[in-house]
This record gives sequence, structure tokens and C-alpha cells, in this order.
Amino acid sequence: MTAVVDRPAPLPADTTIPLSSGAVVQLQNLGQSAQARVLLREEKLTELEIRGDIKSATILNRSPFVLKVETGIWDYTVPARPFDKAFSSYTVTGCRCVFPYRGNAEMSDKSLQQRFDCKVLLPCHQVMEFKQTYVGQSDEDRMLKMGGIVVFEGTMEGISPSSAVRVPEFVYRKGKRYLHFKEQTLKDAIAEADEQMYHHFGLVLEEVSHDADDPQKRKNIQRPHHVIADFMLAMKKIDHAPAWRNSPIQAKDSCNRCGAQYVSKTGVCKCGFVQEPFVAYFASEIEAEHVRMKMLTKEQWAKVHAEQKRRAEAEGVAA
Repeated sequence: MTAVVDRPAPLPADTTIPLSSGAVVQLQNLGQSAQARVLLREEKLTELEIRGDIKSATILNRSPFVLKVETGIWDYTVPARPFDKAFSSYTVTGCRCVFPYRGNAEMSDKSLQQRFDCKVLLPCHQVMEFKQTYVGQSDEDRMLKMGGIVVFEGTMEGISPSSAVRVPEFVYRKGKRYLHFKEQTLKDAIAEADEQMYHHFGLVLEEVSHDADDPQKRKNIQRPHHVIADFMLAMKKIDHAPAWRNSPIQAKDSCNRCGAQYVSKTGVCKCGFVQEPFVAYFASEIEAEHVRMKMLTKEQWAKVHAEQKRRAEAEGVAA
């Protein structure tokens, strides 16, 4: 599976540029700044291609979870590793371009002055965002993040555990971030990723076991914790499934929107859904006009009206 490829190519005068709305606009009808940005993008991509700098990059996922990084620039995900496979993989082949200004701002003088700020994100830059998110940069990051990610330059073609791969890393000089590569055998890179992942999963299982013994915290056990327990058992990192693994997540304890086990004192799930509007109103999470307030009973509305009156009187005193 690969990402969309942005190939550098000459742009004739009658080129049409697709917009996010689905419409298209001709290059000759763009404003001066917008034209300059599109042409600059092509120049930078062509220069990178001629230099041979546009090289594919691959992510190996050793974890049982789907990987996704919210950047607003791309929307691809890395599939979860099946329990009976050594990894899942995703190869990125195309560049992505970032412009500091969009829309009407591109027609401003400020945009014209800054048009050379066009940044080209090579495939390795893109997959490194996954590494930053799931592996981290510092030793402290590696204590907290999941791990299980291997990133290297190139594709899976001809790759074996003994293959030497170029592993990208970020280095910082004078406040700026640069991409640096080091050579490493793939099996060593996998061993590092596994060490972090299994350590993290072990800590998760230990924490969940403590929560399972506390009736007030038992609802903190979510489906991802079940997946980790199943995965650790399948990988023979634990001898038997934890006792709490067989405790079902009941529908009545789950969020109506995302299905996660619902734990909240304010009536609002972590996904933002107002699970208990009556509780959410008294916690000042929502107003009485919120659409979910239509779920209230007659008795609950009586209490809401009383609370509205109290708040109005309190505001009057404060004013």
C-alpha cells in the first residue's frame, strides 16, 4: 500500500488546479501569488527529483494498533499488525508541499513576500512524524510512548532482517530541525522497537491490573487494554490472560457515539459526545439550549429551570 504520488511535471499555461471543494481553476486565472506558489512547488520538486532526493520511505508496524498522525497535510494510516504476522507495513512515495498562507491571504502583499517559504515534505519527513508520535525523541519519550515502529528509507523490495537500512533521525542545530540518516541492520532496528513496545505494554497491563481491583476505577479498562492483553499472550510475553480480560465491556457502560467504556464526572465522553446531558448541564459543560437537553425528563427539566433561575440571580448580584 502506498500513498498518492506527487510527480513533478512541467505546467503548461492551460493547467487546471483542483481545489478542495472539487472545483478546478486554470493556472492562468490564479492570482500572481498563487501562480508563484504553484510554480515554485514544481521547481522545488523538479530540483529534488534531478538530485535523486525523492526516495520512498517505509514504516513497519510491530504493534496491534492502527497508526495515524493528525497533521492536516495527509490522511493515510498504517494498518495494525495481525497477530500471526511479523509486522504490517506502509510505503510512502510522494512529496507533500506546505504553503504558509492559503485562500485570500495568498493575494496579499505579505503572501508575495513570503512565497519562497514553500516547504517540500519528502517521504522520509512524512513517516518521521509517525516515529515522533509513537516512538519519541528523548529517553523520557521512550518511557511514555508505545514504540513498535521502524522507519527506514526505501521500499520492502528485497528487504530481509539482515539487510542494512538507512534509518532517519531528527537532529537540531541552532533551533532548527534537520533530517539525518544512520545505517542499521533491520533486525537491530526491530529489536529496539520491540523493547520499547513490550516495556510499554507491560506497564499498561500492570496499571490496568490495579484498576481492576478497584470498583471505582474498573470502568477505566477499555477495549485497547483487551487488545494489549491478547497480543501479549499471543506473543508469549505473559503466561496467561489477566483475570480482568474476561470482564465484558457492557453496552450500558459504553459511549453511545464511540463505543469506548464511558468514564466521566461531567457527563461528557472523551470523544466529546454528551452522554449525560443532565449531569453535563450542572457541570457547566453545556447550556440549556444544547440539543442533547431534549433527552431530559419532566422532573429533570424542573431542576434545570430552578438552576437557571439561581444562576440568573447570582449573575445579577455579581453585576
